[in-house]
Amino acid sequence: MKKAFIAIGSVAAMSIALTGCSGSTTGGALGSGDSLVVITSQAPWNPAYDAVVKAYEEETGVDVDLRPFPNADVKTQVLNDAQTGNHTFDVYQVNEVDLAQLNDSGILMPFTEAKAGYTLDPEIFTYNNVTNWNSETRSFSADGDVTSLPLMGNLQVLMYRTDIYDDLGLSVPTTWDETIANGQAMIDADAARYGYVQRYQGIPGAPGVTYDFAGLLHGVGGSFFVDEGSDWTPAFNTPEALEAARDFRELAKLGPADPKAVGQAEAIAAMQGGDAGQLDVVAAAASSMNDESSSNVVGKVGYAVLPGAASASGLWNLALPADLPEDRRELAVDFIDWVTSEHGMEIFAEAGGIPTRDDAYDAEGLSAETSAYLDVVRESAPTAVGPFRFTFITEFLTVSEPIIAAIAAGDVSPEDGMAQLQEQVTQVVEDAGYPMG
Repeated sequence: MKKAFIAIGSVAAMSIALTGCSGSTTGGALGSGDSLVVITSQAPWNPAYDAVVKAYEEETGVDVDLRPFPNADVKTQVLNDAQTGNHTFDVYQVNEVDLAQLNDSGILMPFTEAKAGYTLDPEIFTYNNVTNWNSETRSFSADGDVTSLPLMGNLQVLMYRTDIYDDLGLSVPTTWDETIANGQAMIDADAARYGYVQRYQGIPGAPGVTYDFAGLLHGVGGSFFVDEGSDWTPAFNTPEALEAARDFRELAKLGPADPKAVGQAEAIAAMQGGDAGQLDVVAAAASSMNDESSSNVVGKVGYAVLPGAASASGLWNLALPADLPEDRRELAVDFIDWVTSEHGMEIFAEAGGIPTRDDAYDAEGLSAETSAYLDVVRESAPTAVGPFRFTFITEFLTVSEPIIAAIAAGDVSPEDGMAQLQEQVTQVVEDAGYPMG
């Protein structure tokens, strides 16, 4: 196994603001016998994960010590475990933005090494091959080894005020031009304070405004790179990228006067408070729209596939430590398979999680409100894109966040902003040693 020497640090998660969850954070030894130690993040969907783990324990007789840590600390804990060889955890939970780094450093074990002949369940969404790592091309592709399975299927969706759409006779947009037109119509009719909101705040090194821009960029046929896996030449100098940048600026004009002050929490609050007519946000925020204690738009929000049908994924994934002792491997991979099985994911969905396999979306216990947005997530999953699956992610985001935020705010023109990204990201790719051209 290649020894892991990634600098210990963290990349901020793409999910919404986090809260505490159940479980112990005390130390302990690696699971032994019929027991497992599993790291997890502290997130709003933890109760759903707890429900799955409880059902697993009851049906298998295996005890699970589920240890939650703040989002930013999960990667640090995993790196510490891998680099010190402490074998604290049987199963890792990995943020999508960290998967390439951990795979490339040999920290994650291919599932076939844990269980001979392992094959991927065809009902599991791969979200453009996030499950399969190709060590030769240093990218995710269908011909790579299965090194993780998605646990939480967070994707971008479009939320819109159904009452305003009805009053103005608007149609659900399928393009960004239509989205802009709908937003302007809302403002012109004084039907909403903001015609459209999303995250415009840049956080260098973290996936903030770049994440939201990614869905728009891919939705108009663009991408960050020419061909991930073979040609990593940045593609910010293309007509598609320029179109996306111009649309991004036009969308920002429909929102608050100071786009740079709008993070994800502020964007969600604008919709909850009744100020926004349209919102581009991760699906995990959908349940908050019908929370009567915090929302003024209960029963007035609809959900649709992101215009262009290229939703950016923001997944949490389950993986195996590369140096997991041989006698622990099969139990660990069986746990991951159980959690991501149809039965496990149905429990997850019914308890408020976003399932990562197609057949789980038919769970009988889903409410009409939950099904309304989960149906959109399900439809979005086959065409979802993973915009942050490369090892130089932190360096890339350090460049992209301030520039894309400046484009949204009008501090730099779309043309100049894309030119700056092309030049600066090219240097990042060169420094990372990836092939171009």
